[in-house]
Amino acid sequence: RNKSFETLLIYLKGPEFLIYVSGALSMWGDRMWHFAMSVFLIELYGHNLLLTGIFGLVVAGSVLLLGALIGDWVDRNPRNKVAHASLFIQNISVTVCSIVLMLVFSYKKRIEQIWDGWLTVVCYMVVIVLANVANLASTALTIAIQRDWIVVITGYNRGHLAGMNATMRRIDQVTNILAPLAVGQVMTLSSNVVGCGFILGWNLVSLIVEFIFLSRVYRIVPALSIKPPAMEHQSYLEKKRERKRSQGKTYIFEITRCMMFRPMCCYFPGLWSFDLTVTQLLQETICESERGVVNGVQSSMNYLMDLLHFIMVISAPQPQHFGILVIISILFIFTGHTMYFLYARKITKFDLTNSQLFKTSKEECRKNK
Repeated sequence: RNKSFETLLIYLKGPEFLIYVSGALSMWGDRMWHFAMSVFLIELYGHNLLLTGIFGLVVAGSVLLLGALIGDWVDRNPRNKVAHASLFIQNISVTVCSIVLMLVFSYKKRIEQIWDGWLTVVCYMVVIVLANVANLASTALTIAIQRDWIVVITGYNRGHLAGMNATMRRIDQVTNILAPLAVGQVMTLSSNVVGCGFILGWNLVSLIVEFIFLSRVYRIVPALSIKPPAMEHQSYLEKKRERKRSQGKTYIFEITRCMMFRPMCCYFPGLWSFDLTVTQLLQETICESERGVVNGVQSSMNYLMDLLHFIMVISAPQPQHFGILVIISILFIFTGHTMYFLYARKITKFDLTNSQLFKTSKEECRKNK
């Protein structure tokens, strides 16, 4: 019993559990906020979807345009500073936005009378901008923790990495279901003002807890403080292949970068079963110094597909057009599968060529001896 208790205590103090708790708090806050934000905007604009549509367009467009820059910022700065800055910006933006919403809901009639109603427009703009900033910071935090920190924490162990990815995905799915239910109940049983206050309080508490947990993880995993330059880095697969070969690794990242984005973008509208696989492939094949910018571009492309999804729905809104959307979704899935197989085939040929080159060079060395 004592050994079991000690083992449990060690696990609870370990980096994996701290990452899980931190991720759960962050995901729960994100899901509550996105759900509540849509409801708040509908309530503010007289049960009209215009503000909600504008908000979705601004969020998608911002990540589409700034995703690569966010990823590059993640790559160029120390891991702890990136995580802390993203965490602080995200939670403070949501907190300030919640305060603004509480004021608008409480004094809406008075605000509408100031500046001939233009103060209301200003408030709407402030709310959307702050919410967008929070989403951009959340994107940076997700890239930093789920696509970089986890890889380092697992020590590039493939099985361990797959386990952590699966656990994070389960946490994400559970929060995606329960968080909107929780904040929805609060708003239904009380009011929008109380709902804003609940989200505000959650974000302040979450900020403190996540900051402490991420700081502890950074301290107990020394490898997180080391960020090698791009030219000196060797990814997980490169380290594995280095034992078998001594040349031919120049173009592996270029192939991965070009071939992997297209399948990811195509299958997201209709299929999630490849998500864990592709996530781990990115974690293993993208060099450590470029994980941020590569995953930032991936986020941008995902939002581009979301925009195309909304455009297709707007173009075919009638129930009788649903079959057309299903066919388009199947085509996206088929295209994603095809491009993934092309990528896998190209990588396999690349490895076989390197293996042959290695054997040839080895035989030549023996002959020279």
